[in-house]
Amino acid sequence: MMIQQQFDWKKMEAIGFTVREEPWIRYKLEDGTVLLARFVMTKAYRSEDYDPSGQPIYAWSSQTILTTLVDKEKKGTPSQPPPTSSNPSDYSGGPVDFDRVGPEQWNIYELEDGTLLRMKLEITNIMKTDKFAADGDPFYIISSQVIPRVKVPPKLIRKPTVKVSRGADIYK
Repeated sequence: MMIQQQFDWKKMEAIGFTVREEPWIRYKLEDGTVLLARFVMTKAYRSEDYDPSGQPIYAWSSQTILTTLVDKEKKGTPSQPPPTSSNPSDYSGGPVDFDRVGPEQWNIYELEDGTLLRMKLEITNIMKTDKFAADGDPFYIISSQVIPRVKVPPKLIRKPTVKVSRGADIYK
């Protein structure tokens, strides 16, 4: 099931959920920094509409939490004013290569209707800036995306209806 990019929020209803797994994902940056990342679903929605395959349409609100572990010698004087922009053109710096540490991990959420949402956070790009955060850690701009997998219980799937139009005979 794919999430529709545009849907009618008036047809969406919040649905309760239970968190089964919400792991921290570790990355090792080429400069020695350890990045910890966590996707957190804050709210789930189910539409009264269905996709073409007959599955309910879901959406969610979320946050991504990011933190770094940095050796003392890599810390700097906190920048004034503190950096807040996530626009790379506001800073000097450059890309930083990185690798995931440990196994691939998925978040798992169980919705009240029995649907399982699996989400995988993927870091796609990291830029080290010339600024330092309030704790002296280097300030990074991090891009990520979430890959969803949705498993809908069979009882919630509606058989798609096929509309047959009776028009002009195309086999003349």
